[in-house]
Amino acid sequence: AGITAPDLATELPEGQKIVLTDHNEAVQSISNRNRYKIVGIVDHHKVADLETTEAIAIRIEPVGCACTVIYAIFKEKRYTPNATMARLMISAIISDTLYFRSPTTTAFDRQVVEELNKIAQIADLEAYSMEMFTAKSDLGDISIRDLIMMDYKNFDAGNKKFGAGTVETTNPSFALGKKDEILTMLQEIKAEQNLDFIMLSVVDILNEKNVSLIANENDAHIVKEVFAAETVDGLADLGNRISRKKQIAAPLSEYFMNH
Repeated sequence: AGITAPDLATELPEGQKIVLTDHNEAVQSISNRNRYKIVGIVDHHKVADLETTEAIAIRIEPVGCACTVIYAIFKEKRYTPNATMARLMISAIISDTLYFRSPTTTAFDRQVVEELNKIAQIADLEAYSMEMFTAKSDLGDISIRDLIMMDYKNFDAGNKKFGAGTVETTNPSFALGKKDEILTMLQEIKAEQNLDFIMLSVVDILNEKNVSLIANENDAHIVKEVFAAETVDGLADLGNRISRKKQIAAPLSEYFMNH
């Protein structure tokens, strides 16, 4: 996109105003967020454990990407993004919806990409999406922990806490070839974070398939209960469940709320 990624701020001045974007759960947010003043939320996930001391602006819509919601706000405010911003927003929607393959995709996501591309002028969106997915699949120099944590979220469900990571790739054999190392690291992360369950989904973007790594027998039992899938040698075939939000986290949350 021709820009440099901004620095990641892990700490802010006391009382700093913040807007939670693309999340609202405390376990997915900046540390010590109760030290800051939440003034808004822009999201496309379920509402979780949020509590504020006063009314705030909240915009949560059931669409495929938070950038779709942001674009809707832009239109209402009559704000037109420049070409670089439009390209970044298109990239986010392509990434989040797996170029409209995910079941979270809506007609509005497609419409937003079409409108943004009048500004960004990406000649071939399908070819561009393949470039993105190929870049995302280039994991040769990444550590096992970073591989797991690259797209990883924790979730609270009742009094239980679980973690779900995702590797979206055009080359699933790379991650699956490191199965034993990943399973060991999953156990470490589970212990460190005091989780009740952990899993890593390896999603084959092109074939829309999910093979998940499950670290131990107890977690394998939960996978069988929730997804009716057997875990064999640390691997569970979850079929076409490629959306963490809709097809992984949602049924797991429901299970833990009732167990």
